Amino acid sequence: MVRQQWTRPEWHATIDSTNLELLRNPSPGRVVVADHQSAGLGRRGRTWTAPPGTSLAVSVGVELPRPDLLGWVPLIAGVAVQRALADTEPTFVAALKWPNDVLIPPGAETRGGKVCGVLASATPSSVVIGAGLNIDQTADELPVAAATSWALASGRGALPVGVRQAWLAAYLEHLWSLLNDLDHDPQTVRSAYLGVCATIGRSVSIELPGGGHEHGVATGVDSDGALVLTCEGRTGVHHAGDVVHLR
Repeated sequence: MVRQQWTRPEWHATIDSTNLELLRNPSPGRVVVADHQSAGLGRRGRTWTAPPGTSLAVSVGVELPRPDLLGWVPLIAGVAVQRALADTEPTFVAALKWPNDVLIPPGAETRGGKVCGVLASATPSSVVIGAGLNIDQTADELPVAAATSWALASGRGALPVGVRQAWLAAYLEHLWSLLNDLDHDPQTVRSAYLGVCATIGRSVSIELPGGGHEHGVATGVDSDGALVLTCEGRTGVHHAGDVVHLR
């Protein structure tokens, strides 16, 4: 699999959805960025919204990997987000909730929670990866109680525009590196993911795509990127679902 370099980011003040825009022409290497989405996409058909100017959405097109590695593409996108946050806000010790929600722990005077989500869509020729990063939302502007924004988690208030650009550059660099590592040394990439995934070893509940829940201990991630859940000696493998970390 030969990687194309990223093209110059197509930056929009507002757009319906960066993923939808990229899916209209899913060329590998293409990058679409927006400060606001009017019809942002979330997992399982959900919408993703934020007040204008308070978030950053970025979607990229990447070449299809080998079929056995496809499930790892959205997972390593979460790692790229986590690493880019560490580069641009060193006080953050972000972790991932399987598969790729990026979580920041709460501080004494700061709000923790989900700061970024990732959505991947496969086409016949590529994979479109979208990431939505909460930046300047206040507590009242966040969609759910379990979410946070960069501003709330850092305690610094509204962030300068240059921070967005720095995070985007770091994200694209880390994603590029991880995609190439996945191609040449998949085990290293898997180890990198496990090193930042807070789900492993936790008691969790997973809401299944077809309805219902499974409870157990997340004991690992298999070779396809699926979550391995163990309960009362029985082991199940889940390729999709919404995970809740239990206390």
